[in-house]
Amino acid sequence: MRQRQVTRSQHRILGTRPGLEVSVVMAAWLLVAWWSLLVPRPTSLAHAETNTPTELVAPQIPAGESREPSTPETAAPMDPQALDEGKAMFRGLCSGCHGGAGRGGKGPNLTDDRWLHGNTDADITRVIQKGVSGTTMKKLGEALKEEQIARIIAYIRSLALAPGESDWEPYFSGDPKAGEQLFFDVENKAACNKCHALNRRSGGIGPALDRIASRRSPQYIMESMVQPSKDIDPRYEQVMVITDDGKTIKGLRVNESNFNIQLREENGQFHSYHKRDLEEVQKLDISLMPGNLVENLNVKQLHDLFAFLMTLE
Repeated sequence: MRQRQVTRSQHRILGTRPGLEVSVVMAAWLLVAWWSLLVPRPTSLAHAETNTPTELVAPQIPAGESREPSTPETAAPMDPQALDEGKAMFRGLCSGCHGGAGRGGKGPNLTDDRWLHGNTDADITRVIQKGVSGTTMKKLGEALKEEQIARIIAYIRSLALAPGESDWEPYFSGDPKAGEQLFFDVENKAACNKCHALNRRSGGIGPALDRIASRRSPQYIMESMVQPSKDIDPRYEQVMVITDDGKTIKGLRVNESNFNIQLREENGQFHSYHKRDLEEVQKLDISLMPGNLVENLNVKQLHDLFAFLMTLE
């Protein structure tokens, strides 16, 4: 094949001289070859684009193989016998507060993603072992071995995957803003904030309601509003004492031993007695919280108040 000749005018445009094309091309080829020997070629497109050294790039993972760390949800399930043991221990130790299906009651729901003290196995183990101060969650570390706690946790994990979500719902959705006004309105008949503190605001003889929606199930909260004496926290039991001179005093039991008892009346007045000076000490099955809330509030106001409490997560 005939090589195409370069005219003198083309040499003039290119700035070259006749007879130099071959030598120029040959020099360029030698330069490229020399450079390729000095600089290693990238092993992948990622190297070529980022100029990242080969040893700093993660190796390719073969198809179908995963390198992600295992989690409780992806780990191999525990054998049925161990799950049955976890179920038996859960029902005996935990269901009274957390419900038979773990969906909450006087204790929090264990099947959702709202965990107050951490949701890892280590977090749950710590709570079971050491309990939670100021709550009815008692420490069980001395009563349970680590493998027993692991089986309880495995059963709790299985509850989150099981059907059976509670179908309980309030009659209608209330207005949280209106409920908040009711809660803090000291002139209202409900006047919740007189007894219940929230974010350290007010309160007195009743329990604080911070994060109540995460600590109690919706149905339990509504039942506590309508029927406060149905389930009374032992820390807020009301007692009645009768002195030797016939005086009767009712209040919240603050502390009690074999020899002494302290109580606080609803108005905040504190009393301390030696039991030898009392005619009678009686635990009352009536909550200090008024049981006529339904009579003092209409249906809308009740659901507004409930809607506000459900925002306290």
